[in-house]
Amino acid sequence: MRRHLQILTVLTVVAAPCGFAQAQTLTAAKIDSVKKAADSFAALAKDSNTTGKAPRYSDPAVKPLLDTALDTKDIQGGKPLPWSSIQLLQDWHSATLKIGVVYYLAGTGAKDVDAVNADPKKVIRANSNTAAFAPEFARYYDAQIRIYSAMVDTAAAQMAAATDEQKKDAGFRTTLGNISAGIANTITGVLGSFSHPGVSDDWMLLRTVVLLDITPKTAKFMAARDREAVKNAAAAIADQIKNPDIKSGVNTIARGFALL
Repeated sequence: MRRHLQILTVLTVVAAPCGFAQAQTLTAAKIDSVKKAADSFAALAKDSNTTGKAPRYSDPAVKPLLDTALDTKDIQGGKPLPWSSIQLLQDWHSATLKIGVVYYLAGTGAKDVDAVNADPKKVIRANSNTAAFAPEFARYYDAQIRIYSAMVDTAAAQMAAATDEQKKDAGFRTTLGNISAGIANTITGVLGSFSHPGVSDDWMLLRTVVLLDITPKTAKFMAARDREAVKNAAAAIADQIKNPDIKSGVNTIARGFALL
């Protein structure tokens, strides 16, 4: 057990943002560039749902698009973003979804996720894409987690500063609820990918490190029902994992969402 925890501890230190990082920054111009990159990527991916040939990160024409859309270093570390940045973060998340959907649908013949979910054979094909496009899914999942992590930081700071009256505002509470549900769905989705065929241990271990990094603050922020959903998903996935390092990490995630 000690060996497993040491490995995860080292990886967490390597993956964690530097303590001297600059404050988080986000501008409308940044999100505009993200949207344009995601749209250009989607154009390159035309018909990949039938051909199975989704754009690869190794392609010189694709790399800058994915780097633009999925590079989250500017929102990692530092002080939380101002509450006015929440819509920018949500727009960023929506743009990256276009990229994830391309890789999920590749080769399924389906035009949307609902069509895949309605056909068990298409689900199997879609799930196989996690391993087939492992580098791209790694960038996509990590970006999704980091974007939601920034939302949690920003929302938690706003909650701490809000008056009792502001905390009762229906719009404010709805936004907080959407963030909680959104990051819960994202975490359970990443954990669910661990059961997909052909996914390597190294790939899962690095995703586990990212999830461990955000677990304490996310568990504290989440609504009880969302926290319970993540805990149950992590516990179920941990039971399926054979690699002791990954199992240890995922069990730690499950416990993190069960402690509150």
